[in-house]
Amino acid sequence: MKKSLLLLIVALLSFSATAQNSEKLTELINSTTVTYGQVAYLYGVYSEKIDENASYEESFDILKENFPLKREISSSSPVTLSELSFICAKLADLKGGIFYTLFSNPHYAFKELQAKEILPKNSDPSQKVNGRDVIAIFNGCLSQE
Repeated sequence: MKKSLLLLIVALLSFSATAQNSEKLTELINSTTVTYGQVAYLYGVYSEKIDENASYEESFDILKENFPLKREISSSSPVTLSELSFICAKLADLKGGIFYTLFSNPHYAFKELQAKEILPKNSDPSQKVNGRDVIAIFNGCLSQE
């Protein structure tokens, strides 16, 4: 319970907090499987590409404009750890090793977050993530700036 409360506070401090934003962040933290729409919302609000009152679908459209999403997905599709790593690394403009620099893609972003100890070494890139993990990964990447 204390961990959830701490993550909620960190999330609220990390993003501009309004009633709409707080509701979406609470929903995200309580999610057992986070969707592209939820991640797109965090990406859009933090990068100031969307208004905090935007829907997940509007947020997802912005994400698609900024990332080459290779498979057919929707805003309600669950995001994987490697795809989340790529989005977070790009958002934070992380500097990485030679392979991430040359071949900026989800696989090397995932490996870079492992190297920076944002992700555990035994993480599975195809793993679906929960809300608390998303906030921790976003915060881990953004603290590298």
